[in-house]
Amino acid sequence: MRKSAAGPSLLLALTLSLIAGTGFTAQAGNASDRTNDGPSIVLGAPTGPENCGLRDGGCSREYRYGVMVWSPETGSQPVRGAIRTAWAAEGAESGGLGYPVAAQTCTDGNCTQTFERGAITRARTGETTVQRTIDNAADAAVVVNKQRPLNPVTYVPENLVNVEGQQLRSDAASALQQLKDAAAADGVAMRVMSGYRSYEKQAGLYNNYVAQYGQEVADTISARPGHSEHQTGLAVDIASPDGTCSLQACFKDTAAGQWAAANAHRFGFIIRYPEGASETTGYSYEPWHLRYVGTDIAGSIHSQGIATLEEYLGLPPASDY
Repeated sequence: MRKSAAGPSLLLALTLSLIAGTGFTAQAGNASDRTNDGPSIVLGAPTGPENCGLRDGGCSREYRYGVMVWSPETGSQPVRGAIRTAWAAEGAESGGLGYPVAAQTCTDGNCTQTFERGAITRARTGETTVQRTIDNAADAAVVVNKQRPLNPVTYVPENLVNVEGQQLRSDAASALQQLKDAAAADGVAMRVMSGYRSYEKQAGLYNNYVAQYGQEVADTISARPGHSEHQTGLAVDIASPDGTCSLQACFKDTAAGQWAAANAHRFGFIIRYPEGASETTGYSYEPWHLRYVGTDIAGSIHSQGIATLEEYLGLPPASDY
């Protein structure tokens, strides 16, 4: 879960603490993007007031040569130059990379800055590259949809474990057990219907739907192989023990469906294909389909009332292939 921290009104104090506590110095200098090797970060004088109300209670303040960004989870971090430009192009704190978790570090003219979900590197040649964990099939934050196939498309998770006759990644399985235990403590029972599916199994399932309903309908209820969340080992379909409304929209009205919708985020899960979001997700409403993304992302999505993972990460809609 996200850590508690001092309120946003202390941004300037936290900035000074960062500078004093870690050796960073926000000092005046030329506007060149070149940063000397070592701890010095050139930001210059502030050019505006604090801007609070950013995602997850964050704040920022503009300086002559960059910006200082603060969030309760990451503290105060400076972002500047070409790295800032690339970060802004990714959606800044509301995009796929999230907040910076450290200042940029430079060696031999090559500078890198790490973020909550990736890193940006500015080479001495001037080239800027972005690495995103949401592109990594093995990361819990990976985004797979109709526009974003897994890489490789035949990806197989390494850490699968058995859960009620199905398989899930070990981190998702552990979180699911905690979720089920909490639900049981509230008098709500649920069972696992489906977990990990291989590329080959998903191909067979999808082809069966195509044969039964035609491709247009099949694409609204089943992912093509290589595009399925189930292939990540992070997705699980849940049901009531008596099977009421299994794999149907009316599952939302069952005790299990209502409890999951209200509490799944506490354990790192989201309802991946929410009601009314098919133009973004590309799939019909599936209140039974839970996706493990970790408590930070799930909690943030829930607290801000954001409907989909695509919207949360600043990704385009994926209504079709």
